Amino acid sequence: SNENQNKVSNYSMDFNGTSDNIIFDTPPEFSGKSLNDFDCTLSAWANFESIDSFEAIICLGVFDFEIAPLNNSQVGIYVNDAGLTNMLYTPVMGVWNHYVATKSGNTYTFYVNGVSLGSQVDADNATVGATSTIGNNNNTSYFNGKIDQVTVFDYALSSSQVSTLYGGGTAITNPMSLSPKPISY
Repeated sequence: SNENQNKVSNYSMDFNGTSDNIIFDTPPEFSGKSLNDFDCTLSAWANFESIDSFEAIICLGVFDFEIAPLNNSQVGIYVNDAGLTNMLYTPVMGVWNHYVATKSGNTYTFYVNGVSLGSQVDADNATVGATSTIGNNNNTSYFNGKIDQVTVFDYALSSSQVSTLYGGGTAITNPMSLSPKPISY
């Protein structure tokens, strides 16, 4: 909705699609742990200028758990470098959307703009790498557009929490009211 479009920060990160990314240490809650050993939520606002496979909005480890395009038109979740194809979203170029991927046990759920697009079970048990990225898949594919308000939670948000997060429009003021607190943003 236009209401939430206005809540996105004026300080978003602009990625050129060829070399820009942000590298950060994978939070200790996930680094070196097997995917089956933790719950997690990835959240970010993103505005694609163009879209192509693997250009992750956010990626924990090297392809371990990420929100990224699965092809040249649809965004979804990758787990252990495999796309979960039951829940995909086709963004309009130049439009902000709020993307959330939750992981509860082996069940992954994908939300766009506060609405669940479905869930899929994936039992891959890769060990999450020590380095994570924003705007890149931790390899050679780079995001082209803007990303804002990236948040990582060390638990799976509920549907109502995802809706609240989307409705708040900002990861700075809203998720701090959630319990437990986000671990990075």
